[in-house]
Amino acid sequence: MKNRILIILLMAICTFSILDADNNSDKIYIIKINGVIGPPIANYVINNIEKAEEDNADAILLEIDTPGGLLESMRKIITKIMNTPLPVIGYVTPEGARAASAGAFIMMACDISVMTSTSSIGAAHPVTLGAKIDSTMEKKILNDMFSYMKSLAKKRNRNQEVAKKMISESISLAADEALAKNIIDFIAESREELLEKIDNMEIEKNDKKIIFHTEFAEFITKEMSFIEKFFFHISNPNIAYILLMLGIYGIIAEFSSPGIGFAGVFGSISLLLAFFALSSLPLNLAGILLIATGIILILLEIKVQSSGILGIGGVVSTVLGSLMLIQTNAPFLKISISLIIGVGLFTLLFFLLLLSLVVKIHRKKVTTGREGLIDEVGYARTALNPEGSVFVRGELWRAISIDGNIKKDEKIRVVKMEHFKLFVKKLD
Repeated sequence: MKNRILIILLMAICTFSILDADNNSDKIYIIKINGVIGPPIANYVINNIEKAEEDNADAILLEIDTPGGLLESMRKIITKIMNTPLPVIGYVTPEGARAASAGAFIMMACDISVMTSTSSIGAAHPVTLGAKIDSTMEKKILNDMFSYMKSLAKKRNRNQEVAKKMISESISLAADEALAKNIIDFIAESREELLEKIDNMEIEKNDKKIIFHTEFAEFITKEMSFIEKFFFHISNPNIAYILLMLGIYGIIAEFSSPGIGFAGVFGSISLLLAFFALSSLPLNLAGILLIATGIILILLEIKVQSSGILGIGGVVSTVLGSLMLIQTNAPFLKISISLIIGVGLFTLLFFLLLLSLVVKIHRKKVTTGREGLIDEVGYARTALNPEGSVFVRGELWRAISIDGNIKKDEKIRVVKMEHFKLFVKKLD
């Protein structure tokens, strides 16, 4: 009996120990930075850090794979990371991922920085957005970036000199190099290994000591909502450019056949989305003007018909404007050359199609008014000697024969019309 009671007590103690360990385990929010860092990514990250704070989460795991992005969006994310009371773990994942440019700054701001063994970090030299800047302004920008990176590295007790070289020399470090040079805290091949390594680790944030309990951690993955994904995808320069051109095609099609139809509505919506997507990118005024000029020339060709000269000029102007539209040295913010060539060819085909339709309409036989009666066939209601009555297109007309006398009920063809009289001749 005593042995049974002892066994029951031991089982109860073990059960309560497990439950207590589970209750003390951390609630970790997982937020993913995957792609170019811009306003949609910044809003997504900041909103979910705020949700983690409201939900009393214990930590945030920021999984990163990015080529970089916009400076303003990067600073907003870093400001939120530095000021949230929750510890933020930056993790460059999956295998082969990178935290380049703006991603390197964000990793430097995280309380704990981790990488997979095949990932990389660095290449943080700022690239020019917009018009070319002089050497003095470039020096100011570099000094500002040096100061910012240095302050982040100092705050997190990381190698300030190597961090600075990520900007000055655009160096990129593999995971083992980053670990050896004190840029990251450790390497982990999986999320489970990362949590195992930080279990019971103690860090200090905002003068508060925090101990991780990750053995039974609860994960809450915060994916982008449909709207966030939509805005993220259309902010891609290539998608924004496609929307811009589709909008232009829609407007051209609407002008070529007036009336509020599908083409006009579709074009207007596409243009509005394109303007939203392009608003955060460094647009070149000359590129915009060239595209606008190209569209005007194509419209004029449709109305004027210059044997294709205006239309070809419009296509060339549109392609040149597309090449100049976004002025930046950042490769991930440029429009693909192959896409521009493809759009140029499509614009040419689109123009030729519209032109052929317009030519067909102009060549189409007139079916109304005075000209519409020419060559119409009818028959004589009375004898024409040389004047009489004829029946043409369901109507009775006074007519004059120009081909001698015409008998009653004989078939006739209309030659011309003057003063509401038809001039006719026998049908051949």
